[in-house]
Amino acid sequence: MTAARAERVSAAEAMLTRVSVREIHEVALRALRASGLSSGEAEYLAEIIASAEVHESAGLDALATETARVPAGRVGLRLEHCDGYAVAHDPASRGPLQAFVPACETAAVVGTLVVPGMAGAPALDWAALDIAERAGRALSLADGGERTVVTPDGDLLRLPAAAEPRPPVAGLVIRPLSDVPAGEVISTAAERKRRYREAVAHGVSVKTPLWTLAYSIARGFLIPDHREGR
Repeated sequence: MTAARAERVSAAEAMLTRVSVREIHEVALRALRASGLSSGEAEYLAEIIASAEVHESAGLDALATETARVPAGRVGLRLEHCDGYAVAHDPASRGPLQAFVPACETAAVVGTLVVPGMAGAPALDWAALDIAERAGRALSLADGGERTVVTPDGDLLRLPAAAEPRPPVAGLVIRPLSDVPAGEVISTAAERKRRYREAVAHGVSVKTPLWTLAYSIARGFLIPDHREGR
């Protein structure tokens, strides 16, 4: 990349647009529906994406990836049971969130699970928080670097890479935990509630190029209006 092009890209990334939380959710929902996801899948992922954008400015970036990787048809994950762990293969090569959510929900029930080729990402943390709360179990996410731990109470922790044995498969390892290890608390449920109220009241600054892309994709799906005409 030339220096001039790098400067243009940097300037574009620095451009911000103020939008409401409701707009983020609605645009994400419509963009996911326009890309081929079902109403239920799109609604759930839109909630995760809006949360990731409000709390970590990571939602719209994730949305751009997800909308580009919606598989045709209804090919699900293929679960392979190995000695002491399971492997969730994704023959459809769907977006990370689309593969992570069912894989994480499965791990909360069956135990240690690996998603080959997947790395940790901020948007996955917000999905894991929701799944841990619904499952009532703490979960650990590790890709060989720092670990993320989420708890049923809504805490998100960062820990150094553990010395525990890893399955011989490269990817994201999801483990249910019986005890929450000591570590740096990055986010709590109370903090997120406060931040969400502030975002609802004052809006959120998002990167203009990502917002423009999301909005352009969202235009491909119109939400039906069920109101009767006058």
